[in-house]
Amino acid sequence: AAQIVAAIAAIELGPGRQDYENKAPGDLGYFGDSFKNSDPEEFRKDQLRELKNGRLAMIGIMGMMVQEGLTGQSVWEQIGSGNINPFS
Repeated sequence: AAQIVAAIAAIELGPGRQDYENKAPGDLGYFGDSFKNSDPEEFRKDQLRELKNGRLAMIGIMGMMVQEGLTGQSVWEQIGSGNINPFS
């Protein structure tokens, strides 16, 4: 665990350091520019799609947490035992 924290700290304090004076949070400049859409309208749509995808993922994880709380089994235990419906 200490190695993971050290690696994240090295990235955050080195090449991933944010310049809050001149850039928006998360704007790393050169990183990922080749994947960005050159059309501003399409880029805006891509950003919205990514935001919605992240929100849906958070809802999915919350559903897994609720199901785990209701059944008292982890997700893998539920799949292994065939109990994939928390209400049955």
